[in-house]
Amino acid sequence: MVYRYLFKHFSASFLSIFITLFLISSIIILFQITKFTSYIELSLYDLFKLYSLMGVKLILFTFPISFLLACGISCLNLSKENELIMLFSLGYSPKIISKFFCYLSFIVSFILLLITLIFIPISFSLYDNFLDYKKAFSKINLKTHGYGQKIGNLIYLTNSEENGIYKDITIYKAKSKEEDEQIIFAKSAKIIAQDNSISLKLNDVTQYIFQNTLYINKIANLDFNTQVSKQNTDIQNVLEYWKDYKNPSKSKELIIYSILSLLPLCAFKYVLSFSIISSRYEKSFLYPALFIFFMLYFSLALVLSKFHIYTIISIFLIFSTLSYFFFKNKIISKY
Repeated sequence: MVYRYLFKHFSASFLSIFITLFLISSIIILFQITKFTSYIELSLYDLFKLYSLMGVKLILFTFPISFLLACGISCLNLSKENELIMLFSLGYSPKIISKFFCYLSFIVSFILLLITLIFIPISFSLYDNFLDYKKAFSKINLKTHGYGQKIGNLIYLTNSEENGIYKDITIYKAKSKEEDEQIIFAKSAKIIAQDNSISLKLNDVTQYIFQNTLYINKIANLDFNTQVSKQNTDIQNVLEYWKDYKNPSKSKELIIYSILSLLPLCAFKYVLSFSIISSRYEKSFLYPALFIFFMLYFSLALVLSKFHIYTIISIFLIFSTLSYFFFKNKIISKY
């Protein structure tokens, strides 16, 4: 009964805080994504796809902070209305409130750790691959009625484009050590992504090759390599992604995401220590206390980042102990 009562107040606070933080973060992410449109052609679907892949990271950053704020605000509101004091008067110990948030924070931290270790590698790989593909594709996104666009040692001319099909295309290839000078005319062409390269599939081709004499070839279909690589990497599984966790950049990534995931579990008692008050005699210092906690928490993580896995374990133990100390001396000893 008490748990249901606490959850009702907590969920109302959590939803409003989480939605607000998520929307603000989403706007920032969307601004970052739209920067790519300066050199990559992106449709609305492409923007939505990139945003969805970044959504995993957004959840990881907004969920723990929203959880702790909701925990503190819901208990603080109940304290100001003297409802928690009434529960204590009826014989309910603060340990019951602590146990409720312990269960909740354990579930949240467990889910966030799964996101960190499993979904983050997948989403990051998909994100990088998608951008690499769009960058490569944009390099041969031919413009119609141009004076010619140079890609590698090729010069392209085309009259029109409709639904990805280029009409009346002309390709000039300068002489090189490997090949003779060529001019190629095609009735139509289409950009094809295949393996790790992007090529042009030409239809109804006439090929002029300049050697000692002029050779003319008539070809029905011709795949013309553009020499532009997609540079895509395979989607890494979890073990492959994290096997080089001692690499400085990968280590920092693992530490930041892991301590974010464990933040609810090691800080909820600290939050309760500053949100359970007797409103008539005490003032709440919840927000300054949270600010100090976050500063120390993430600063220590950066200082100890070179110790990899031991950093995560040490920070969790240090701040869990600190939270227990505050809760025991500020709450348990008083109520």
